Amino acid sequence: MENKKNIIAIIENIRAAKELSVEEKAQFDALTLQDWADLLNDGEKVTDLADKAAKNKTLQIKKEKCAEFLAMDKEAMFTAFIDNPFFVSKRIVMDKKTNAYKVADVKKQLNFYDLNRAFQLKHSKELDANGTPILNKAVTVANDGKFDLYLRMFLDNIAQSIADDIKIASPALTDLQAQKKAESGMNGIGLAKMEEQLRKVCAAICPESVLPKMLKEDVKFIKISAANVKYDAIQVFNEKNMMNSIFAAIKTRKEGGKYKMTSKAVCHRVKKEG
Repeated sequence: MENKKNIIAIIENIRAAKELSVEEKAQFDALTLQDWADLLNDGEKVTDLADKAAKNKTLQIKKEKCAEFLAMDKEAMFTAFIDNPFFVSKRIVMDKKTNAYKVADVKKQLNFYDLNRAFQLKHSKELDANGTPILNKAVTVANDGKFDLYLRMFLDNIAQSIADDIKIASPALTDLQAQKKAESGMNGIGLAKMEEQLRKVCAAICPESVLPKMLKEDVKFIKISAANVKYDAIQVFNEKNMMNSIFAAIKTRKEGGKYKMTSKAVCHRVKKEG
């Protein structure tokens, strides 16, 4: 790294909350993830700044991925998003073989909520006091502005269904809007009813032209994916995870509905020949 001495001085100024000159700020902003990995390998105590740089890099790549999707027409965008919502980001990791820090690729899934947020920023009509665009919540990239409401209603029903299986109480629904499930045709935890609900959620998110017909097996898949067991307690996932699960179900149903299953159990381990 060139000018390492200057970089360390700049970092010390940041630690001391001193204002950087334009030149110093430019030098700091120009640091790559590899530069941060090199500093860590040199024993510099910059883990927090390196982590922040990696996070900012992910946000930048995510922003670029959103822009790529939003440049398409709506049907093409949804088709592409269903087929491949993933992007490759970067992070700094310890190489177990060399015990040195390095920059590695990491595969991440772009969440539809983030894509919708990028759309609302793109169509912003006002700025805040700092000149930053304010989300235009009057618009959505989804097929129906109620997609989030329907998803929350469906998520609560999934939680109720899980709880009903083992005769325990489901977490109380505190969302005042989502409490009005009956008015929206989103009440009930029977499998047939939840199949209809899933179709309604999907139709609110995606154009009809790109959607397969969702089935009971897709409801079951989402229900399985919703539960995370922690010793003797079940934790239901959040809305963003539900959204990811729904898009996984849409893609799987679109491709024939064949879900995959793996196991870490010894009893399922394939023995190596020889």
